[in-house]
Amino acid sequence: MNIGIPILCHKIMKKTLLVLIFFLLSTHSFAKVGDVYFCEMTQAIELKEGKLINYIPQKFKFTIESDNMIRFGLDVNYFRGSAFKVIEFSDNGEKFYGDNFEYSYGDFYFAEIFRWASTDVDALTATAVSATCAILEDYSV
Repeated sequence: MNIGIPILCHKIMKKTLLVLIFFLLSTHSFAKVGDVYFCEMTQAIELKEGKLINYIPQKFKFTIESDNMIRFGLDVNYFRGSAFKVIEFSDNGEKFYGDNFEYSYGDFYFAEIFRWASTDVDALTATAVSATCAILEDYSV
């Protein structure tokens, strides 16, 4: 009887298990509570009173505050101090979304329609923002 084959199989299984554990841990390291994202707008537009307005792109930060909330920093920008509810995080953590935003593999999208009460009729304004983002380390929002 050859004893070397069971020992070899045990070593292969052990290495396979370690690689599998490492792979699972590394894919779940994205989008965890406390992560800070630094973003630069690529587009910022508004439709107001039938006119298209292009805004100068801004920079902004947000952090994952909890399993269901992102909060934006207090720097002067469009999102200053806002908080958005997260509806769902993907299994790998590289995608998450809410009612009016989505983050997907480094790209952030936001869209909102506002109704402004006026004296004669209600006026609608639509805003859309796109941005590229990266996770930062050792920063606070």
